[in-house]
Amino acid sequence: MLRRALRERDVVEAVGQVIRLAVAGPGSATGRYPQGNTGRARVPLTEPMPMPDDLAALLAASR
Repeated sequence: MLRRALRERDVVEAVGQVIRLAVAGPGSATGRYPQGNTGRARVPLTEPMPMPDDLAALLAASR
């Protein structure tokens, strides 16, 4: 997402992605992030989002 923000010259998104990168590791390790969150900076870190069935099946198969 950071690469896309930089490519599109979206400063707000790029700054938000840098912040997300700083907290993503600890947040993921502690299970604080819900499944389906797109990772965009304009979406709160803890907001659950619907996950398409095909992606949910792929994730379930990879565990």
